[in-house]
Amino acid sequence: MMKRPLVLSAGLALMLAFTAHCGSGSTTDDSGQRGSFQSECLNGQITVYGEAPLFTSVSATRMKAKEDACRKAVEKCIGSTVAAHSGVGDGQSTGTEIFAQAQGICKNDQIIDEKEYMLDTIKMMKLFVRFNVSKVDIQSTIDTMKKLVGNPKVMILIREEYNLAGAAKKVEGFTSRSGQASSQLQNFLISKGYTIIDSRSVVTGGFNEELAAADPSKLPDILKDRAMAAGADVLVIGTIDSNPQASAQPQMKSYQATGTLTILALWGRGSVLGSYREAMGGAHVTDIAAAQASVIRFSVGTAKDPIKQPGGFAKFLDSTLKSKWSEMTRNNVIVMRVRGLDQKGAGTFRDDLVERTAVKEVNEISADSNELIWEVTYPGREFALRDTLAFYGEDPRMFFVVRDTGKKIVVDAVKRGEIILHFQ
Repeated sequence: MMKRPLVLSAGLALMLAFTAHCGSGSTTDDSGQRGSFQSECLNGQITVYGEAPLFTSVSATRMKAKEDACRKAVEKCIGSTVAAHSGVGDGQSTGTEIFAQAQGICKNDQIIDEKEYMLDTIKMMKLFVRFNVSKVDIQSTIDTMKKLVGNPKVMILIREEYNLAGAAKKVEGFTSRSGQASSQLQNFLISKGYTIIDSRSVVTGGFNEELAAADPSKLPDILKDRAMAAGADVLVIGTIDSNPQASAQPQMKSYQATGTLTILALWGRGSVLGSYREAMGGAHVTDIAAAQASVIRFSVGTAKDPIKQPGGFAKFLDSTLKSKWSEMTRNNVIVMRVRGLDQKGAGTFRDDLVERTAVKEVNEISADSNELIWEVTYPGREFALRDTLAFYGEDPRMFFVVRDTGKKIVVDAVKRGEIILHFQ
């Protein structure tokens, strides 16, 4: 089912009013200003409205309505611009992804107007909120998020094994500070605008590193979950072996590096974006220096300046991420498990997801009286969709299923590739 072009945000169903105020107190609907919202944001003051159902105290509802207004401001000022730049093409999902980092633009809030009204049998609160915004802060956040949204955040898990002539095997593990491949690849990726997530924050004992490096399918799910929770989108995992070989020059030592490095996506159920297998030689006056040279050439190529002229795995990695990542981010497939809805309610919720969130498609995998299992195609991480479901889970203007059933959405768990929720 194709979404209407106007469905850009989680708040569009709330008839978003968004205007700029430059010293005046007037408010106008933004329906005729959709192409100029960014310049309006940069004028210094913006007014948006937010809504929330009045289920709890007035003060708690007021805070939630103000956050709703800030989410709209973030999407309008930053999310849509970043989405257009990255090719995601959806301001709401991008705005949700960056909300935690960008909500700082909603400063010095002033409630212009507050009212309560009834939506069927549910009391709602609507606030018009004026935020003072900094042009520098907005532009800085836009520039930063363009880099982050466009490129995946990478964690490197490479095991280097040096089989040195006349000496014991030397191993540099996943978290070693002395690994040649990891340091070279980190420098290269950072120069290209990628963000590196430190593996030492997530890698702990309790698993066979050698086996996982040789076969990424053996990497424990808990480690993948920790890597994603730490912010990683992609794992580079594998082993590089360096072994002595005959040298044409007696005064030089020669080694050959061989191995397989896999690019493993962490979004959705996880998929292999590419695998690299190669053999590369290196020479030096000592065994360890020659072995390290072979690993470096395997990793980034033979050029004197691998940043400007990458080769080896670095070239393959950059090319693979550029060609495959944007497509994956547009079409992340998430398993959603839903409990507490009858057939009619399930149909309403399904329509809500497609028509009022950034979800593109919902395919039913199975259904019984206890649980619905859907595959949901979403242009963002499961954590972003979780955030939308959790924040608007009681809002009958966002989710008609809340209005029709009198139940609210409760997100029980979210993990890599899966969201579990129920209605109560």
